[in-house]
Amino acid sequence: MEDVLKTSLKQDLLSTFQRRVVARALYNGRNEGAILAGIDQMARWSNRLYEGSPISAAIGFRQTSDKGVLTLSELAHHDLAAVLSNGFDTLLAFNFRGGFLGHESLQTGDALPSFCPMRQTHIADWTTRKHTRLALSLNRLGEILIFREEEMLFARRSGRWHFLTHSPVISQMNVPRDMALRTAIYETCLDASFARTGACIGVMSGENESGWRSIVVQDDDHLEVNSSQKARALNAVIRGKTFKQLDRRTRQELSAIDGAMVLSHQGKIHAVGAILKIEGGSTGGGRLAAAKALGKLGLGVKVSQDGGISGFRGKAAEPVFRVMS
Repeated sequence: MEDVLKTSLKQDLLSTFQRRVVARALYNGRNEGAILAGIDQMARWSNRLYEGSPISAAIGFRQTSDKGVLTLSELAHHDLAAVLSNGFDTLLAFNFRGGFLGHESLQTGDALPSFCPMRQTHIADWTTRKHTRLALSLNRLGEILIFREEEMLFARRSGRWHFLTHSPVISQMNVPRDMALRTAIYETCLDASFARTGACIGVMSGENESGWRSIVVQDDDHLEVNSSQKARALNAVIRGKTFKQLDRRTRQELSAIDGAMVLSHQGKIHAVGAILKIEGGSTGGGRLAAAKALGKLGLGVKVSQDGGISGFRGKAAEPVFRVMS
C-alpha cells in the first residue's frame, strides 16, 4: 500500500480497503474472495430500495462439497435476490467458492447466542461452532453485521467498520461479580444499540447497595415503594424477577424507557426510567452524565441513540470500555 498512499489515490484506497482487511481477518486469508464478494453485495443492497423500502437481507457461507447452481454475482443480478431473505431468520446459503446452495429458514436451539443483537440471534446461531460457517446480515438502517462461531465479530455502521471483542468488555465491567448478570447487561446494551433506542443502566456495587437512593430524584421511581402508577405498572411487568431472569426482549424494552435503569449487584431492579441528580457543569448530554454518576456507585453504562456503548466505573472521567463508539 505504501506507494499508492503517496499518490492522489490515497483517499480512494483508504475508503475501500477496510472491507478487504475484514474479509482477510475472518479466516486468515482463506475464503477472502467469497467473503469480499458478500460484503460488497451487502453494501450495494444497503444503497438501494426495493419497492420504496430499505432492503434487509442475509447471506451465509458454509463449507461443503456441493458446487451450487449459480454464483453470488449471477444471483444478485436479479432483483428477486434482495427479498429472498429477511436478515433475521432466513438467509441465502452459498459455499465458500460463491456457489448458491439455496434458501434456509432458520430455527434456534433452547440457548440463544449472547454476543449478537437479539434480532439476529437466528443468524448467529446458524454459524454454529461445530462447522465452518459465516453469515452476513444487512438491516434496514444499512448496517452490515458479520457473524462467525455464534458471535458478531464485525459491524459496519455509518460507513465505519468496528471489530467487537465481547469477553474483554464483560471482564472490564468488574461490577457486578455475577458473570451471568454481566452478560445479560451486555446483551441488553447490544440490543438497545441496534434497536437505536438508547439506554442508561447502572449497577450498584456491594458497598454502595443503597447509594442509588441519594441520586434518584423522585420517590415515585423507587419500585419497592410501589406508590405510583408508573411503579405499579413496572412491577406488574417485572413480577419480582431479577434482571437476568427477565426475557431478553423485556429487558430491552425496559431499557428503552427514557431515564436510567438502576440494578443492585445481585440484579434486583430498583428503578426504571428514573431521573437522576446530576452534578452541575456536566457536559455531553443527560445519558452521559447519568452513566458517570452511576459509575461512581459501581458501574454506569450509556448506550447512545447512534449505537455507541460506553461504560464508566469509579471517578474516572473517561470510559473503562467502549463498543462501536
